[in-house]
Amino acid sequence: MAEPKTYYNPVNGEYTRILESSEDTDGAYSLLEVSLSPGGGNPVHYHTRFTEEFTAVKGNLGLQYKKQELHLKPGETRLVPIGIPHRFFNDSDEAIVFRVMLSPGQPGFEDFLKVMFGLVNDGKTITKNQIPKNIYHIAVMYEWGDTHLANPFFRLFSPLVTLFYARAIRMGVDKQLLERYAK
Repeated sequence: MAEPKTYYNPVNGEYTRILESSEDTDGAYSLLEVSLSPGGGNPVHYHTRFTEEFTAVKGNLGLQYKKQELHLKPGETRLVPIGIPHRFFNDSDEAIVFRVMLSPGQPGFEDFLKVMFGLVNDGKTITKNQIPKNIYHIAVMYEWGDTHLANPFFRLFSPLVTLFYARAIRMGVDKQLLERYAK
């Protein structure tokens, strides 16, 4: 098996490798390894189609789970069930490494990660929350990633995104994004 490709997100200092894809595990899970720079992290969000199991490998992984902040030491694990608001972060002075298992496997999330990091690197996102500038890109990322930001504005906006997703598919935006970023 070839060495997994590393995807880089300069906005939050994240390097991610897909160690085992959904395809590799016959849909049982997707396994990612993340290296996160000091100060890096993501916004509070939740998923509706998969659980995430975080395992600290090197350094202390910051994890917000509901309203509680935790720090996982190497070897410690935390399961985040479907629908639970959470985020990961690194509030230390050194890079940390952790693994996250998505169950069941998520080929859409794997594509989301590749494309989102590509959009960030190409300057096609805005804000520290890495929102794509193009509404059709937002719609595709929303559908593939099943990543729902836990804020009132996003909840109001999300039904419209579903409409834009259908149009994005008809326009071939999904195929264009895959061709550009997920080869």
